Amino acid sequence: MISIIVSTRKDELSLKTFRDNIGETIGVEYELVIIENHAKYSLCEAYNIGIEKAKYNFLCFAHDDILFKTTNWGNRLISSMETDNSIGLIGVAGTKFKSTYPSGWGQSPYLSQFNKGHIFSKLETQPEKHYEFDRKELKRDIEDVVCVDGVFLFTKKEITSTCRFDDKMLTNFHGYDIDFSLQVHFAKYRVIVDRKILITHHSGGNYSTEYTQANRLICKKWKSKLPAITNDTKLSYWKKNYLDYLNWYHFLTTALKRKIIKLTK
Repeated sequence: MISIIVSTRKDELSLKTFRDNIGETIGVEYELVIIENHAKYSLCEAYNIGIEKAKYNFLCFAHDDILFKTTNWGNRLISSMETDNSIGLIGVAGTKFKSTYPSGWGQSPYLSQFNKGHIFSKLETQPEKHYEFDRKELKRDIEDVVCVDGVFLFTKKEITSTCRFDDKMLTNFHGYDIDFSLQVHFAKYRVIVDRKILITHHSGGNYSTEYTQANRLICKKWKSKLPAITNDTKLSYWKKNYLDYLNWYHFLTTALKRKIIKLTK
């Protein structure tokens, strides 16, 4: 049984396609916990409110602009967690390497080799695009990662008793996924990507100044434990730190070019 928690500013009519899609694809009993959020709450606050309202043990945090392509996805995810109690979080895309520096989970070309999963994207009248993040390697259905993308998060209520969305630190709509993923990872649970869960996201990313600021706060919070890599990623101390430095260089030059940050900040 799954509680699907959604923070939205849409009205009931606008949510109809989303609601219908879940009912047609999930394959198990579920409830929709809708948090009406016209900039009243940060996303962390909204999700924590949803956790308190949820009545089922399995929790799914989803954006309101996704549609599922996979049928019976609820049974698959529940089965994964019931079969392996060490799994604490499941997503559709993520990375096996989270750097010390404030970038997203998969933006640096120097760390693209560690990205896993895939997602479909559909923007208005444009044709649907398929983004495969691990296209250069042998694709495995299940892949261990340290961070997953927040478009879709699946966990258990017992996990959220110790790993909460940090609504004191993250006060906008960014960074919640990376910070929550790291909490679960450092609590010694497995964070995984499941390639069999197919979704279409009807939106693009929003890499604003607020996005960068949120990532800065996350890196400050976890500085003593970063860079973080999965247990099955074998890197020497020097290789790990060299890649970390390259990611910092990419982040800094990109942020300066976009005028997201200034050297004086």
